[in-house]
Amino acid sequence: MLKDDPREEDLEVSARELRRINKIRRDFVANVSHELKTPATSLKLLAESLVEIIDEDPEQARYFALQLKSETDRLSRLINDLLDLTRLESEEKVTDPEPVDLRGVLMSVLSRMRPAARRKNITLRWRRAGGTDYTVMGDETQLGSMFANLVDNAIKYTPEGGSVEVSAEADEDSVWVRVSDTGIGIPEKKLPRIFERFYRVDKARSKETGGTGLGLSIVRHVAENHGGKVTVESTEGEGTTFTVHLPRGNRSH
Repeated sequence: MLKDDPREEDLEVSARELRRINKIRRDFVANVSHELKTPATSLKLLAESLVEIIDEDPEQARYFALQLKSETDRLSRLINDLLDLTRLESEEKVTDPEPVDLRGVLMSVLSRMRPAARRKNITLRWRRAGGTDYTVMGDETQLGSMFANLVDNAIKYTPEGGSVEVSAEADEDSVWVRVSDTGIGIPEKKLPRIFERFYRVDKARSKETGGTGLGLSIVRHVAENHGGKVTVESTEGEGTTFTVHLPRGNRSH
């Protein structure tokens, strides 16, 4: 009895993979179109309204101008996040990695985020959980973007008077960074989907905070491009902890 030609099986696998990739691309284009349509429509309506009343009602015109700026900022964030995510998804790993001191990266992120935390009376603190050397091989810009997204999310979804803590520990092979908050938490059934592009746990709140729905996808891709991973633990109504695990990589040069 003749065995099936293995080349036919390979072709079937390739065809299935091609269909899967094409579906992902179609879904991505559909999602991008939907996400861009909303702010684009708002900008058009606001601009038209502003033109109509700019001479008749300066106070109302100022309101429309502020709304116009807000929608423009939202669109700019969305486009920047899309560009970052597209670049990250096209790379399987970091090219030309350099030694990066994660403590320095985290201090810079925390410094930038403190004004936002102060506006909500949120305590933002750093805690060294273990180890003293937090150097990994990687891309400092990508790593900064990853931790900025995590801290920014923690602040956005923590009520006034709460706290956000960033901690790190290390051994000879790895570094772990945890971003914990006392925020609203994430329902357990929604946890498996939070790293998907454009997925929002609470769409209304995400729009209110200016979220693009891409931040956690960026976090996951940065971690994976550095040979690491990100995990999440959350209790609804109590808070959330994201843990980023990064291998040190080859630091011999």
